[in-house]
Amino acid sequence: MNLSTFERVLWIAGFVGQLGLFAVLLVRRRWKAFPVFTTLMGFESALTVVLYLVYKIAPPQWYARVYWSYAAVDFLLQIGLVLEIARVVLRPTGTWVRDAKRQFFLMGSCGILVAAMLAWVVSPPSSGLLETLEVRANLFTSLVTCELFVVMSLTANRLGLAWRSHVMAVAQGLTAWALVAVLIDASHSYLGQIRDFIGLEHVKMLVYLGTVAFWMVQLWRNEPVRQPISPRLQQHILALNQRVQYDVRKTSIES
Repeated sequence: MNLSTFERVLWIAGFVGQLGLFAVLLVRRRWKAFPVFTTLMGFESALTVVLYLVYKIAPPQWYARVYWSYAAVDFLLQIGLVLEIARVVLRPTGTWVRDAKRQFFLMGSCGILVAAMLAWVVSPPSSGLLETLEVRANLFTSLVTCELFVVMSLTANRLGLAWRSHVMAVAQGLTAWALVAVLIDASHSYLGQIRDFIGLEHVKMLVYLGTVAFWMVQLWRNEPVRQPISPRLQQHILALNQRVQYDVRKTSIES
């Protein structure tokens, strides 16, 4: 594997961006609200260095082994990030809003099954088994991330739950990145690693760098000052939400 000068610049920029975002999460103490997000950025920063060292000094087969191990952990952390966003949004008072957990996990499970089916049926024109698996794995990861976020958004909107500034920023960046990744990975499913693969990966990396920069700026800023909600008002809001859900179900049954 030979890297061009532009690819080396992208690699360095990715490392600097991930490390900078990791520093922002620590210095501004955002890790308290987003421990999985902080772990993801720290993990990717460290693995960027490890992958580069393996690429420079280790046999080629070792790079593939480290890369696939990294990809598996990275996928789990990305799913954990979506669940973390859901936790912040769907648990506004520290406990899950009634019906939120059931709806989210039920719809999310269906989304994962659909993503697995779509990723499995694609037949990219690749040159080997590993290339085919890579295209399918990347498409599956992108679809799951995008679908779980959509499910979480629909659940929050249906239950009338508000979004805070920082979690909104993380969610917006993740959505933009996931949508672009889905489009590019879907293109790979038709083009494989033969036509325009490198160019599409460059676009994907540039979008990721823009997302990281957006996260750095938004998470460095403080959230707008909000008036505290009294425990009594919190209970009233939760009770009202439960009442609305009950009336909706009752109306559906009667109709």
